[in-house]
Amino acid sequence: MNASLSNIEAQFAIAMAGYDLAPPDIVADGLRHRFDAPDDKKGKKSAWYILHSDGVPAGAFGNWKTDLSEKWCGKSDQVLTPAERAEYRARIDKARQDAEFTRLQLEGEAAAVCVRILAGARDATDDNPYCVRKSIKPYGLKEFKDKRTLIVPIRDATGAITSVQFIYEDGSKLLKSNGKVKGCYYSFGGKPADTLLVCEGFATGASLYAVTGYPVAVAFNAGNLEAVAKVLRGKLPGIRIIVCADDDRFKESSNTGLIKAKAAAAAVGGLLAVPVFQSDDGQPTDFNDLHAREGSQAVMAAISAATPQDGSHAAPVALAAPAAGPVTSLTNDRSMIPATDTRTVKIRCATDIKPLPITWLWPGWVPAGKLTILAGAAGTGKTTLALGLASVLTAGGTWPDGSACKRKGNVLVWSSEDVADDTLVPRLIASGADLSRCHFIEGITENGESVPFDPAQDIPELHRAVAAIGGVSLLLIDPIVSAVAGDMHRANDVRRSLQAVVDFAEAHQCAVIGITHFAKGGAGKAPQDRVIGSQAFGALARMVLVTAKEEDGARRVLARAKSNIAPDDGGVSYSLGMKTINGGIEATHAVWEGTIDGTAREILGEVEHDESDGGDGGQRDDLERMLIDTLTDAGGRMATKALQAEIRDAGHSWDAAKRIKKSLGIEAVKASMGGAWMWCLPGAIPRREHEGSEGSTEKTALPSLPSAPPSQKVASNVIPISSVEVTICPPQTCWRNVKRLA
Repeated sequence: MNASLSNIEAQFAIAMAGYDLAPPDIVADGLRHRFDAPDDKKGKKSAWYILHSDGVPAGAFGNWKTDLSEKWCGKSDQVLTPAERAEYRARIDKARQDAEFTRLQLEGEAAAVCVRILAGARDATDDNPYCVRKSIKPYGLKEFKDKRTLIVPIRDATGAITSVQFIYEDGSKLLKSNGKVKGCYYSFGGKPADTLLVCEGFATGASLYAVTGYPVAVAFNAGNLEAVAKVLRGKLPGIRIIVCADDDRFKESSNTGLIKAKAAAAAVGGLLAVPVFQSDDGQPTDFNDLHAREGSQAVMAAISAATPQDGSHAAPVALAAPAAGPVTSLTNDRSMIPATDTRTVKIRCATDIKPLPITWLWPGWVPAGKLTILAGAAGTGKTTLALGLASVLTAGGTWPDGSACKRKGNVLVWSSEDVADDTLVPRLIASGADLSRCHFIEGITENGESVPFDPAQDIPELHRAVAAIGGVSLLLIDPIVSAVAGDMHRANDVRRSLQAVVDFAEAHQCAVIGITHFAKGGAGKAPQDRVIGSQAFGALARMVLVTAKEEDGARRVLARAKSNIAPDDGGVSYSLGMKTINGGIEATHAVWEGTIDGTAREILGEVEHDESDGGDGGQRDDLERMLIDTLTDAGGRMATKALQAEIRDAGHSWDAAKRIKKSLGIEAVKASMGGAWMWCLPGAIPRREHEGSEGSTEKTALPSLPSAPPSQKVASNVIPISSVEVTICPPQTCWRNVKRLA
């Protein structure tokens, strides 16, 4: 006997109650309904259900926050007919698909809002009320200007923003509605070298980092510890993971913090660290409480006592003594990494990989989280140009192509060629930079002494320094060859050294611009191949930008020579201006003058003179032969624009072609009154007076040539052209028919 509608709803309600879900009402209309889950803030509506009453009574329900998804049927599977079973399964599949689609849609909308929130917020400072109350530093967080509410970014394994956590002055916390948190985290302290700490809250993580110096990942709640630990284990298979528990021993129900932390540590072959208190007065639970009450030594002792949760008996964790700030040297003890008897290849199916867009600092030109090479000849103002880009980023100005900088960021500069106080800072001021966002690497402290910073080996220490200044969006290394330990002409040395730079960029989602020079004698080559040193510089970079300068002018050009992730053509014209700043100091700055079309080879060819023009004549000979042969194949004349395209496609400079045109006897004339300009071999020009020249205002009309094939018009004619004798032959004629006279 079919159950009544009220009975269907009642049975469905009982099924949901078994999972602590209680919607305010149940409507069996086949539509999705959302309601607040038990631990939701009012109005968040993480729970959902769909119930059908027609046909086979069936439904589904779940909780996006806990990944719960259950099905329900008003009939037992044993009594369903094959048709009813198929109908039931189809309804359940559709209900789940609809719910999943809605969840993903809401998560995407929430993520977009969070990105805008972070872009509009300012960097949090040490005097933030919550930070002061917790005795911590903000370590890269943002805050609202008015209420000083802290904003903690939440990212997935790829670094994409999924949500944010708001922390108010009184310590209350709120997550962005519908933002994804499961398996997502906030990390700081750089890329782990050997050990990573995973904990629940930011204040706990800030205390742990301040004492140990180990990188930290914040999971935001106990239920997310295992998911975050698994994600990080997948990214960092050889790293020791220590899960730092909140000891919720004062809760009446269960010690959720400790239970979930143990499960997380066991799931990844990690270790469990638990805070140990001398007194329970005030009911302390986490490592921030321990740090505030009993100091750094107590925190170090608890981390050192971390134990494995897989049943093994490993030695205690070895840590260095605590310091006044984050520890900069820790014992690299890998005894706690679970031993394995076999090595296995990790394979990941494409269906498990979420496609992600490239993130950009300067859209289409400078990617975030990746290495960009900026190369050019001396005198093109590469450093000044790079500082101009840094100024746009810090002040939120306009990029050279006219697009707006959508978010401000910090800039870090390491230069071994220019001094900050009398060269770089004046140029930044002249470029309109926000100096509060500009930072310079001046050295490194080693055993109490100051020594020069060496990018080839000091990048790991840079991770901690960057976290201390609140993160960085752009790192300038001038020159990039200084980051190479070994021979810059050896690919293995370059790749091995620059990998640390690439890892730094990825870890901080920071754009890195490495400045370098062109090798001598490279004009005419592919622009990417002109970068000095090993070709590994250009191969490892995702973007290669090149610069050039007019020999007799002030105009300079910037072009994309290589890009794996964006268009690889187009350029920007710029010049170097001079500006008087504070105290009468004169400083140069880049002046953007608009975009340019064309490939990098074409753009550089427009402003550079071929080295062969005044050298051995090799490229000039090639260009002469190509001009004559191309015009011959076209019947002695060709439209200027078409010929220009042919010349550029062959890798030659159009300016060089124009310089040798006269010496070959080639003339530019108009095909008709008001028509297009054409280049003609002497034999293709009628013997009459014509005064016009390409680019002049005088118009000289050239009668149309006969329509006969080129071979019939000019075959076997010998035309004297300067010192070159040319036999005009059909298109198939070989270059060997062009002879240079003695």
